[in-house]
Amino acid sequence: MEDSFSVRVKLETATKAVKKPVQRQTALCGLILSQVTGDLSEPVKEIKIPERLSELIVQLFAMENIKCRYSKGKILLEDSDSSELWQKLYILLSDIEGGKLTVEEARRFLRGAFWSAGYCSDPVKSYRIEFLVTDERCASWISEALNTLSIKHIKAERKNAFAVYFKNGDDGSPSAMMEFENVRAGKDVNSKVIRAVNCDEGNTKRQAEAAAARNELITKVMQSGLASKLSPELREAAKAHMENPGASLAELGAMMDPPIGKSGMRHRLDKIAEFANSLQ
Repeated sequence: MEDSFSVRVKLETATKAVKKPVQRQTALCGLILSQVTGDLSEPVKEIKIPERLSELIVQLFAMENIKCRYSKGKILLEDSDSSELWQKLYILLSDIEGGKLTVEEARRFLRGAFWSAGYCSDPVKSYRIEFLVTDERCASWISEALNTLSIKHIKAERKNAFAVYFKNGDDGSPSAMMEFENVRAGKDVNSKVIRAVNCDEGNTKRQAEAAAARNELITKVMQSGLASKLSPELREAAKAHMENPGASLAELGAMMDPPIGKSGMRHRLDKIAEFANSLQ
């Protein structure tokens, strides 16, 4: 059976979470805190998780020296005493409640909370991201993280649960939240592609016009019989430009001996253009 769009997003964000320990740790804290149902002095022992995500999450916990296993829709934490994750969890919670959560921490925290408590609709049909938790404190923590990212949202009480959600991509940036570029893609990919293509075409046209103008000036210098007045570096640049009229500044710079950067090559060509204009 094909994964739902929401599960595919969870799998993608969980895969990305393993790149750096701090990303993994903060995301796991978000996962744990979204499952709190009682006294925080008693660590969470069971975490609801989609089966397709269970293997990845078990691996993330293993990296934090936490033994766990997946059973009947839940990850069961068996041994967390040797992990430093719980200390980080309390520090992160203090930052959330004290209004000191950073943008990066909020992004990673929400990523973890989304794995177990989140839902994301397919943007081709509609746009909605929701977190559904059983404890009002969890809803408040998620709400604070969204506030840190300036994402407008609604917090509502439902039967035996609390929901935090937003329905469109205009009140905040999903990419700022959890790298959800793929969430909005279904809605505005066409307009983005059109803008990108138009931009590329405009840049290409301007680059071609600039190259043609430079080539005309350089040709003028080389045919004037006064090229010997140029320094050896400028004569080298002029020759390379004439022999490679379609090359970029970076490519031309690489042809110099010794090679120079893009800005250095632009400086040489500008000097040649100044010399050419002085001949008029």
